[in-house]
Amino acid sequence: MKYDLHCHSTCSDGTYAPTEVVKRAHAAGINVLALTDHDTLVGIDEAREAANAYDIQLINGVEISCEHTLSGGYGKNKSTNKIIHVLGLDFTDREKMHATLQQLQDSRATRGQRIIKKLSELLDIDFVELWQAVLDKAGGNAQAVGRAHIGQVLFERGEVKTVQKAFDKYLADNKPAYVAIEALTMQHGIELIHACGGRAVLAHPTRYQLSATRVRKLIGEFAQLGGDACELPATSEPISTRRMVDRSIAEHNLVTSIGSDFHGSNMPWRCLGDVPILNEDQQGVWELFNTPA
Repeated sequence: MKYDLHCHSTCSDGTYAPTEVVKRAHAAGINVLALTDHDTLVGIDEAREAANAYDIQLINGVEISCEHTLSGGYGKNKSTNKIIHVLGLDFTDREKMHATLQQLQDSRATRGQRIIKKLSELLDIDFVELWQAVLDKAGGNAQAVGRAHIGQVLFERGEVKTVQKAFDKYLADNKPAYVAIEALTMQHGIELIHACGGRAVLAHPTRYQLSATRVRKLIGEFAQLGGDACELPATSEPISTRRMVDRSIAEHNLVTSIGSDFHGSNMPWRCLGDVPILNEDQQGVWELFNTPA
């Protein structure tokens, strides 16, 4: 059996529609696939219809962006706040999952508007005019609006000399136009996945720009918070990295997951089905699924 439990479609930041992703998975010889778009379940029904046609088992999947603070360093690096990606696999309560994620997406849209309202008052700019410029910058998607879009617009309008100045003066944490984003903590992300009947997987643990010590700490804290599995490093990563993750998985009694993190033509080096092989002593997360894959 060939598994790929991490890939993306145009429903988040991939370049192929769900049907095309499944078609390509079939061409790659994949038997069990999870479409794990960022913070949305929108593509699952389309993907399942295609999977049925290609005789592929499609697992319900999503990749949730969670906040987590890692501590234990020294000096100014004593703690670091990171957005950590947690895969939810094989959950059954899609309504509960969708409702929670939709609430977070809606909060992103209102956050952008609240920042623009502050800026329009600070800079004496018409709110509608400024919001429309930012919306255009975000491709018309209010939920996609981020501070980078806003900073770019302020720079282009000549309100600041650089985009960084927009952050330094208005947009950075605790600055006059700052509005906190609503996000799940890693613990709440894990709890949500479990409440929906699924398994929680720490996605690509070595891709958060953390030292080896902190990667191990992250895996340990994920396990401590009730996480089920850790995704193995990509086949392109050094064997020493793989061994480090293997040791941490064993130490914390986690099972393993494998996925290509396929995005399509914007990341052509990640290919569907190009996943690491489990060691003999490792257990696949699919062995814990409601309907074994």
